Amino acid sequence: HIFTLLGRISAPLFLFVMAEGFSHTHNRLSYLKRLYIASVLMSIGNLLINTYLPHPKGAMVINGMFATLFVTGLYNEELIVSGQYPAEKMEKSPPAHDNALDASMFWDSCPRNYEQFAFPIIAIYTTASLILAPSPIFVEGSVCWVILGIGFYFFRNHKVRLSLFYILVSALFLLSAASEGMTYENLFILKINGFDSLPAVYAPVQWNAGEKAENFFYVYYPLHVYLLVILARVLA
Repeated sequence: HIFTLLGRISAPLFLFVMAEGFSHTHNRLSYLKRLYIASVLMSIGNLLINTYLPHPKGAMVINGMFATLFVTGLYNEELIVSGQYPAEKMEKSPPAHDNALDASMFWDSCPRNYEQFAFPIIAIYTTASLILAPSPIFVEGSVCWVILGIGFYFFRNHKVRLSLFYILVSALFLLSAASEGMTYENLFILKINGFDSLPAVYAPVQWNAGEKAENFFYVYYPLHVYLLVILARVLA
């Protein structure tokens, strides 16, 4: 449970840092491309791990934070281009929302539960859609995390408003968990309350770490997941 509790702060921190990075990058389109490529590669990796290295007890690898960050970035870009956000002084990248956002909306025509289909071609089509056209509904954390990421970007220059927004979202998470039972496991293990990540909104962030540090997350995140999966399979 200790590692589970520590892991619960990771998603809000990822979204917070992504919002800061998205506001400081010199090319938002390249930023979104990197997230999209990482999302596709990790989705394929998850599929291979679950297929060829299944857990004896049926546990599945569903980690897909890259897809969540990508979809969040898409909607942030859409709001920037539509004028909902103030223009960034250092942002000179071309609009990235048109084709990518249309790809996200592609979900309206996609089948949902491919396990119920008898024809393999439909299962392949749906799996490919899940991988290639991330949807805010089906990414890790679903709409709630996407909204959280958008709020982090929108309020990034207003620390008090950012704190109030995050407290409100965390309270909603907590109330949702409490509605299913006021137990320790339900409040802190099975559900995410988010309050333990609040200090991050006041943490100083340095942006001169260099290209190697910028790309570190793209390697570390999937690598540590798959190493832990392999270790779990061996121990099981």
